[in-house]
Amino acid sequence: MDLFWLGIFFVFFCFIIKKYSLVTSIHETKIAFQDPEIPNNFDPLSTQVAQIFTQMEQNADKVGALFVSNATEALLHRTALARIAQKSILLQTYIYQNDSESRLLMFELWRAANRGVCVKILIDDNGLDSDFSDIIALHSHPNIEVKIFNPYRSRNRLLRLLEMALDFWRITHRMHNKLFVVDNFACIVGGRNIADNYFDSDKNVNFVDTDVVFVGALAQKATESFTLYWQYHRSVPATLIPSKASLEHYLKNLRKTIQHKMEKYPKGWEKYHQIMEKFLESYQNGTFKIFWGHAKLIADVPQKIEKGMADSPITRALVSITQHTKHKLDIAAAYFVPGENGLQMNKKLLERGVQIRVLTNSLSSVDSIAVYAKWEKYRKQLLENGVAIYEYPYCGKKKKSGIRGKIKSGSSLHSKVLVFDEKITWIGSFNLDQRSNCLNTEIVAIFDNECFAKNVCKSITEDMEASWKVSLENQQTIWQGYDRFGVFRTYRHAPDTSIFLKILNLCAKILPENQI
Repeated sequence: MDLFWLGIFFVFFCFIIKKYSLVTSIHETKIAFQDPEIPNNFDPLSTQVAQIFTQMEQNADKVGALFVSNATEALLHRTALARIAQKSILLQTYIYQNDSESRLLMFELWRAANRGVCVKILIDDNGLDSDFSDIIALHSHPNIEVKIFNPYRSRNRLLRLLEMALDFWRITHRMHNKLFVVDNFACIVGGRNIADNYFDSDKNVNFVDTDVVFVGALAQKATESFTLYWQYHRSVPATLIPSKASLEHYLKNLRKTIQHKMEKYPKGWEKYHQIMEKFLESYQNGTFKIFWGHAKLIADVPQKIEKGMADSPITRALVSITQHTKHKLDIAAAYFVPGENGLQMNKKLLERGVQIRVLTNSLSSVDSIAVYAKWEKYRKQLLENGVAIYEYPYCGKKKKSGIRGKIKSGSSLHSKVLVFDEKITWIGSFNLDQRSNCLNTEIVAIFDNECFAKNVCKSITEDMEASWKVSLENQQTIWQGYDRFGVFRTYRHAPDTSIFLKILNLCAKILPENQI
């Protein structure tokens, strides 16, 4: 009888899997879908975006860089570049949430496609909030293609837990890259995903992040990296997602929704277009400060999710640059779990007289308690070695006066920025932890310009001044800084945390470090 019910369960399970699975296997996808190449049969220098920026710098060997730390401006740079795009837009992201700011960006991509711009969107399936999101509906547009990277076979979220257990190796390896490339000439590299809380529009918690808008030859390298992922056999077209209605139906609904909002909020749309016009004027007039220098893009290959790597080319580049650092290293890292190798590398730097400052999340601000639990393992030894450590508070930045002002939501650090000797800047999606090193695919840009680096250092310093300074007193960890009311305080336990959060942090210590 037990075997009978087991057989019934097996048949039922197979039915459910078939009903909610992708309609073809990953292996079949590799054979059946050979895409046309991403458009590159045009001269990037002939496009409007190139004509705007090349007039500022005549040296073709140099790359321009614009540092973006303001979340609202980060969105406007993306929408502005989409508006002036003439040939192609490539969007690669780990997370897409179908919320207001994300839909605004999708609206601009849709408008660009209506002008004949070729738009390609690649999103990791782990970060796709729904198969019925606008980003998927856009696939029905003749000039827009959407692919999902390393998809779960099951489209039912409950069944994914079982799939994760059965195919743990593949499921835990994700595409964490973030790129936004326009006309093979301008690209945005940084840590931001596509969601309200990355553009300072969430009512609860917003991520403090950084981007750099690069113009010049670096964008072509970004396109090459994107193409590798786009053509990889685990990048599956959105048409393979089974849905109750056609994607065309959702695209029509999307158009109706946009039209309805325009009619319902005419003043809001008018204000938005005015802001965009002024923003585009700033591009045309050269208002934004552009720094010119030499840059290099380093990216993992998509095969990393299957073959695994002891370390990535990004890690090797990091080690190489660190070995040549002589005076100062500033780190702003949302997740900082250096491991024993990182610990020894920092120790050698300190022994050479290099000053090291680290800004990372506090227990109250971190969005992954498991990461903080592992960070604590190394924090005390880093302090003993002489590293200056700051933990970002949940309640946001201070004003320039040095006292944190009123805020509308909590904050969580999400930056992945390093500055070497105030000369070389490192920025991208790469977290300083074992997941970025061994499991996820990542991308970073390295930029050599002293003035630019000093500006980035200034931004990091402002965040540090708004954070808790962590130090040791009689071998006990203490946190010092200003609370949200401007009162200087000293804590002997993690600030702004509940007993429940501390218990969760304690429990998280048992998790394996290479899987968090």
